[in-house]
Order: sequence, then structure tokens, then C-alpha cells
Amino acid sequence: MEIRRYVVGVDGSVPARAAIRWAVAGARERGVAVTLVQVADDEWGAVGTRLIDEVDQEAQARLADEVAYARSLGADVEIHGELRMGSPMTELASFSDDTTMVVVGTHKTGFHYGRAFGSRSLQLANLAVGPVAIIPEAASRMRRGVIVGVDDTPAGAAAVDLAADLACDHHCELMTVRSSQSHPPLDVDSDDERRDWQLRRDDEARGFLASAVARARARQPGIVIRSRVVRRPAGAALNELARSAELLVIGDSRRARAQLGSLGAVAYDVLLNLSSPTIVVHAPAAQAEPGIDRTTEGESHVIG
Repeated sequence: MEIRRYVVGVDGSVPARAAIRWAVAGARERGVAVTLVQVADDEWGAVGTRLIDEVDQEAQARLADEVAYARSLGADVEIHGELRMGSPMTELASFSDDTTMVVVGTHKTGFHYGRAFGSRSLQLANLAVGPVAIIPEAASRMRRGVIVGVDDTPAGAAAVDLAADLACDHHCELMTVRSSQSHPPLDVDSDDERRDWQLRRDDEARGFLASAVARARARQPGIVIRSRVVRRPAGAALNELARSAELLVIGDSRRARAQLGSLGAVAYDVLLNLSSPTIVVHAPAAQAEPGIDRTTEGESHVIG
């Protein structure tokens, strides 16, 4: 996945500034431009033309301030500003494609406490067809490493590709994670049968991870890769592991190819209980790749 531009939703808030800093840093690494988008919510239309004009003027002034702030972070990055009128998340999603990273900040760092863009990041991730980055306002510079959730969908494969590229860009370790948790079949009764069934699930998860490691290593041969099987729900496990990571990357596994629709369960759980800067990757629009092959041996598997 090649990122050719960053689009950042701005609203004058502290989380929006965090999103700007993150996007400018990423754009500098790739030598691409950043567009800051201020959306004047068209719900103001219900209160009259005069207030619409006032809101529009305030939005223009705010956008100018945010553009100036972004340019102060580095003259080597091309910065643009664009003012839109409409529903904020719908307007931001209209910029989305396979080569555009749409970025928003969030207040959310726990269970259901988001507001502003934080409360709408689920809507944006649902509407977008390209990658979406959600950046907490308190993202620490001490974080290290990239974590990627592994599944056998085209979106999961795209997530592995992007995570490998980011680990290379950031000169850090990549950890691939797969959950082996599932409910045992109804005909599994005894403790021994349950244990054997769980061990088979663990082996299956190791197979997925082995292929993800091989894919990431083929794409970025120089990065350090670890892999981990977890026996907990995938969303909760990923958020817990990502508390000290600089990035968590997950595929939107709800569908075989890019299209509008509700988020998959793992992406939904992760975004509701965000613990780190997180990127949601959708299936490539051009084609749906086959599932990740499970025949290649992996390395450093840990049950956790």
C-alpha cells in the first residue's frame, strides 16, 4: 500500500493538533503533501443565514490557524487547507481512497468516553474505503513498535503490508498477533477434548502467523518480526498489547472487498476502547486478494 497524501480532520481541538503532528511526521517520511480539512457542520443551516455566515467565518479563521500550525512543524512538508460544508465524517470520508491516509484525533482512551471526532471515528472508519488513522491526544513519544492483527481476509493482508512498511519507516520491531479464542464445538465435552481442541486452534493460529511473517519479511526484509498467539478476544488483546506501541494496524475484516457497510467485530471493539494510535485498513478496491497462505513456517511464537 502506497500512501501518496494525508488528509487530516481539524476542528481546533487538542486531539486535532495531535493528528496534525502525526500526519506531518508521516508525510515527511514519504515526501508527500498534507491537506487539512475543516468542515462547517451544515446542521447550522436550521438557524438561519446569518449564523451560517458566522460559522463559515469562524471555520475559515480556525482553518488558517491550523494550517499555520502545521507549517510551523516543518517547512519541508507541503501543507494545504480546505474548507467544506456538510456532515464532518461524511465529508472526510469523501477524500478516502487506497492511497490516501485520512487522519483524525480522538479524546478516547478507554471505554466509551470519546467526544468530538473521538465519538465519530467509528463512523469515519465505516464510511472510508482507504486507510483511516485515529490518533489519541495523549499519544506518548516513548512508544515503540508496530503491532498488526492478523486474519485471512484481503483487508488483513493489506494491514500486514502497511504494518511492515511502517515498521521499516520507523526503524522498529513488528509484532504480528492472532487470537485462537473460539467457543468449543458442542460435541467437545471432557477437559481432555477441550484441551486438544484448544491446542489445534493454537496450531491453526500459528499457521496464520507464519504466513503473515513470511509476507511481511518478503516485503521488508530488514525488519525485526515477532509473532504472538493469544487466547483472549482479539480486540481486547490487541488494545492491551498496543498500550506501549507507537502504532496498531488492523484490517477491517467485515467484507471480502472494499464497500460500504458496518465494521467488523474486531475493528469495532478496538476503536471503542482505543489505547494507542490505530490505523484501520480496508480491502484493496482494485481486487480482492486470496486469503493469506498458511504453508510457510514462521518464528518466535508465544502463547499469551
